Amino acid sequence: MNFDRDYYAVLGVAADADERTIKRAFRSLARRYHPDVSHDDDASQRFREIQEAYDILLDDIKRQAFDYWRSQRGMDGPLPLALRLTPSYSALACLGEPQVLYLLVELQASDEVDSSRQPLNLCLVLDRSTSMKGGRLQQVKEAARYIVDQMGEDDVLSLVAFDDRAELVLPGRRGVDADAARAAIRNMRSGGGTEILSGLELGWQQVMRWHSPDRANHLFLLTDGQTYGDEEGCREVARRAAAEGVSLTLMGVGSDWNDQLLEEMARLSGSADASIYVDSTDKIVKAFHKRIHVLRSIFARNLVMSLHLGTGVSLREAYRVSPRIDLLEFADNRVTLGSMAKEDLQSIMLELLVEGRAPGLHRLAQIDVEGDVPSVGDQPARVQDTLLMPFHTELGTRSPIPTDIVSAMGKLTIYKMQERSLSDVEQGQIEPAVARLKTMATRLLDIGEVELARAALLEAGRVSQTGTLSAEGRKKIRFGTRGLTIVPKEVRHD
Repeated sequence: MNFDRDYYAVLGVAADADERTIKRAFRSLARRYHPDVSHDDDASQRFREIQEAYDILLDDIKRQAFDYWRSQRGMDGPLPLALRLTPSYSALACLGEPQVLYLLVELQASDEVDSSRQPLNLCLVLDRSTSMKGGRLQQVKEAARYIVDQMGEDDVLSLVAFDDRAELVLPGRRGVDADAARAAIRNMRSGGGTEILSGLELGWQQVMRWHSPDRANHLFLLTDGQTYGDEEGCREVARRAAAEGVSLTLMGVGSDWNDQLLEEMARLSGSADASIYVDSTDKIVKAFHKRIHVLRSIFARNLVMSLHLGTGVSLREAYRVSPRIDLLEFADNRVTLGSMAKEDLQSIMLELLVEGRAPGLHRLAQIDVEGDVPSVGDQPARVQDTLLMPFHTELGTRSPIPTDIVSAMGKLTIYKMQERSLSDVEQGQIEPAVARLKTMATRLLDIGEVELARAALLEAGRVSQTGTLSAEGRKKIRFGTRGLTIVPKEVRHD
């Protein structure tokens, strides 16, 4: 017995799990990590851990000994992650054709587990090109000074300023010298062009110099301009970030920055909320405040969700619907969810296609989530749940669809409409684009999003006249609809 390992966490089951639950968890994990089928680098090691956990927990005497040791170490508390599955229907009819079933997957920190803040390893990479001159750069300086004031004695803060070249304005060190940091920020001057990669590379060197699994490693980029010729290098930095467990913030200010590049970098890095749009100079400080609040309250990192579907069940599409909307792409039945703050709710909407079944209770899907929760130890935290669905022969007796699913689907429909309208404009399909923008505006008004509805109507008029979207309007609509979450406005952290 290895007393450095939490066998319940290895299998992702609760400490009071019965034999059936343990066997089901073992079978699921063994199929995923068996060296003959898994391409993961650590598959063999993980498979041995899973087998060892299974052997211990199914042996009554060994399990009692392990439970005693676990209680002595104070590890017999609740699971740090809470997972809930809500299907669109409580039962399905026995039909001779496939049926669509929506599944809302909700993940959040357990209320029963306290969180402790990890030290930050943070590098600010700030655009100081000519276009930042004046009030915009002054707001960035004020925001950077605020971050300096938030740093603790164990935090590391470095600062890179860039135009068409990069400069290390503030080297990283453990325990921020606040006076030196404020002086470095005060002396930043605007000028030159915009070369994002030079800033990213220098910032990356600082992050990796202080990189540690015991720190929240983060690179924060702010720009208001386009970069030319180095886009692939920027993407490569994002790929490195994913491989090294470095989260990103990619903040664009104003309308003249490449949102498609930053969105792609966000996707490649696995940072769900990495790309941020700030539409006006006076909102820069607020955006920094919000972001540093999130970084300081990270509860879980490197979250990965695995989806195991029953026979005759297929996945049509998957979207995250909270904390903001984005498309999820599964690879080998797994998808990266990134980090999660203590107060966050990660909500994912799965659209499943379910083939007909005989009457009775059927297992349609199992969801596993694992990730690092620093406040509860080095072992990965795991949680799982199974969707069991009754099938019956009575038709026309479906229960009402849960309100959370109705709300999420309504806002997801608006987001998809935005995506289609932008695609129509790019393809020269003017009439469909205008019609979708107008319909989207109506639906936005119905849910109280007046400002966003106004932006959609203005762009509909522009498209009908010129065949194009304005840079500002395109970003407002794209990022605005992405922020339509199922979390009520009064509890959003904005």
